[in-house]
Amino acid sequence: MRRSPKHLVLACLLLFIAVPMSVEAAEREQVRIVVNLIAAIKMPYPENLARNKAKTQRAWLDLNGATVACLRLEDRRWCYEHIPPVGARAEMLRIRNEPAGGVAVGQLYHYVDDFDLDGMIDVGSTTRIEGPRQAPVAVVIQFFHRATNRGEQFRTEYQKMYDEGIQIALKYLGE
Repeated sequence: MRRSPKHLVLACLLLFIAVPMSVEAAEREQVRIVVNLIAAIKMPYPENLARNKAKTQRAWLDLNGATVACLRLEDRRWCYEHIPPVGARAEMLRIRNEPAGGVAVGQLYHYVDDFDLDGMIDVGSTTRIEGPRQAPVAVVIQFFHRATNRGEQFRTEYQKMYDEGIQIALKYLGE
């Protein structure tokens, strides 16, 4: 079967577009490894000891079956939540990146969700804490939703944060 030059150009163009997309996202195997790490994490004990040297700050099993683990890296806390499928809800991995020191004016809180554990983010959000200092207010300043293309300009930023979170979990979770 002989193919026309248009088909060849189209195939090359699709290959050119698809290859960089798969390279940028976290690999599906890495996402599964992080999910397994969350489930098998060593709980720092005693839990409330402020001078614990473990990078993992807390690990717990939620009442709805979600498994959560948080670790502190420099001045940020990374929390990983594996949420199992229930009913029509998809299995997902949520990664939160927040200040380790608590709520303060000017701080940024981020989260990203991967609904099907394919390494591509589906939802991302950034919240900034605004004043006054005595009664801070949380304001969502960025939002991304892949299914509706809402906030498409933030896709690469959130994907980069997700990939960084996966690498941090692979390196430090459980230490």
